[in-house]
Amino acid sequence: MSSGIFNPQNRFWQTLDHFADLLILSLLWLVCSLPLVTAGAACAALYDAVARCVRGAEPLPWKRFWQTFRRELPCAAAVTVAWGALLWLLAWALRLIGAAAAAGSAAAPLVLVFCLVLMVLPVGAACWMFPLLSRFTFRPVGLMLTALRLAVGCLPRTVGLVAVLVASAALVWVLLFPVVILPGVAAWLFAALLEPVFRRYQPEGAGPQEPEDDGE
Repeated sequence: MSSGIFNPQNRFWQTLDHFADLLILSLLWLVCSLPLVTAGAACAALYDAVARCVRGAEPLPWKRFWQTFRRELPCAAAVTVAWGALLWLLAWALRLIGAAAAAGSAAAPLVLVFCLVLMVLPVGAACWMFPLLSRFTFRPVGLMLTALRLAVGCLPRTVGLVAVLVASAALVWVLLFPVVILPGVAAWLFAALLEPVFRRYQPEGAGPQEPEDDGE
């Protein structure tokens, strides 16, 4: 009985180990995302470490995080600035429509709902981008185009990604303290949705490479 409890392969200890890894990786993500322009590289590093080390069998997830972060920073920073500016403009437009709806415009509520539905695509593409970058080699334009194609072509998975992102953001907004663990949990859920797609283009355990449908 005691040998089973203290066996490091025991499910309890494995779960506790995974929880500790997710906590450490989430804190690393928070620190590396603070300059904002580096947030994309932090997302790529978090996803890669969670998918390969926490869900997979590779050791030293924090070391994997730093390797991926440094490798993908140049491309990720460019994409973060470009896509961040686009999402900011869309959010600004939604704010104007929401103000019109609050002022009593009859058509504004319908337009607002329509725009919120349309936001699923650019936000969903952002959810694809940095996991893609962690797994394949891209230039910024090729990364954005491939993410858009996959967001449309795998729409149910994209909706799932957006749902995870929105639920995580809402939970942090209300309670705040889950921010120390939720980034890692969200990456774990992202990997459950994305890894079956990535396996179509990449053998298990392979390094970064160009996917077949990059189109460059």
